[in-house]
Amino acid sequence: MHTRASGQPRFATRWTYGVLAIFALLGTGLGSWLSRLPAVRDHLGASTFEMSLIGLTLATGSVIGLVLSGRTVSLLGARRSLAIFIVTQSVLMPLAATLFWVGAVIPGAIAIALFGFSFATADVAMNVSGAGAERALRKPRMSLFHAGYSLGSVTSMGLGALAESAGMSVPVHLGIVYFVVIVGGLIALRVLPHGVELDHASPAAEAEAAKAHPSVHTGPIEIIKAPAADPESQHADPSAPGKGKRAYNPWRDPRIIMIGLITMSMSLAEGTASDWLPLALADGRGFANDTAALTLAIFFVSMTLVRIAGSWLLPRFGRVTVLRAGAVLVAVGVGITILVPSPAASVIGAALWGMGCAFGFPVGISAAADDPKTAVRGVAAVSAIAYTAFLLGPMLIGFLGEQLGLLPAFWPLVIFAAFVLVVAGVARERPQEPSTPAR
Repeated sequence: MHTRASGQPRFATRWTYGVLAIFALLGTGLGSWLSRLPAVRDHLGASTFEMSLIGLTLATGSVIGLVLSGRTVSLLGARRSLAIFIVTQSVLMPLAATLFWVGAVIPGAIAIALFGFSFATADVAMNVSGAGAERALRKPRMSLFHAGYSLGSVTSMGLGALAESAGMSVPVHLGIVYFVVIVGGLIALRVLPHGVELDHASPAAEAEAAKAHPSVHTGPIEIIKAPAADPESQHADPSAPGKGKRAYNPWRDPRIIMIGLITMSMSLAEGTASDWLPLALADGRGFANDTAALTLAIFFVSMTLVRIAGSWLLPRFGRVTVLRAGAVLVAVGVGITILVPSPAASVIGAALWGMGCAFGFPVGISAAADDPKTAVRGVAAVSAIAYTAFLLGPMLIGFLGEQLGLLPAFWPLVIFAAFVLVVAGVARERPQEPSTPAR
């Protein structure tokens, strides 16, 4: 079989599967650490504040990695960046767990910060490669990639529970998980392309790529080939016509900033549910701990199923429609959760809330990668903006929860959802430049 009936190259399908596997593996890895945090706390005898400092250390390393990831991935390329940072994080996480386990807290914190740096850089690299893969395939796949990440995270929670019940120590558990991550990741990397992507393969490939549905304009991501060249000097700043060429800076691009704010708003809704929904239901609705956890599981399952359906929804309705529909679902789901004092209503609210969050991050990444010349920096900037939700969100909700109670503290999410509803048009698919005819 040479190609599929639709003319898609075999390598595009393999590339897609490879990126999907990497998303799932990295979700499983990080989720495994999160699943064992109670065991780490109990072993160290740490307070909630002390555990929050460990989380802040990981987050700080991640933010530094995100800020530098545009240059890093531009210089190394997505495939090489993934190879390097999958290996480093697979060493650093078991090392950090071992250091914490033996009571070496400060070296463990340094290791967890370096893990955060490696994970964040790999995160941007896999999103860049995923953006190129969905363009090469000529179908939207970013939501499917993030569904793979979500499935990996959910799977890791089950594995963590099994490890806990079996009395397996955290270093041994994470050592096994990251052995699988490094082996699986390096195998998956074998099907990812080196450097130049589909559009540069041949004029015929260009012609096929031009037939893509309008919702698929991400990538292919061109990785620079001459190490001596400054990656920032390759392209003119599109926001400064008539001023000659200057280094492209996504932080001066209003469209990238707005896409980042859209992604941040939806990530805040996702992160708030993950951090606070079970506790809010336990305190505000009298849920038992296991029932509250099950409600959060319904949130994640709903979000994951909608992300899987994104491969069908995005080509039919486009980015703007699914973002606006998601914003409405978040607002309705959060409103039901806050206002209706019924267990059934809380479950329905959590499901709608999760469905609404599904497309924020993957659509934002796809939109940031519309221009292949600036995609790496655009994806890095949008990721950095979006991840501020995971840093500032828990503090914002926690502060409001202290003043108002946790359930009323969710009202700002409705405001952020309204913002997405209004400005979603900025993520609209951009028309492609016509392909250069073969000579």
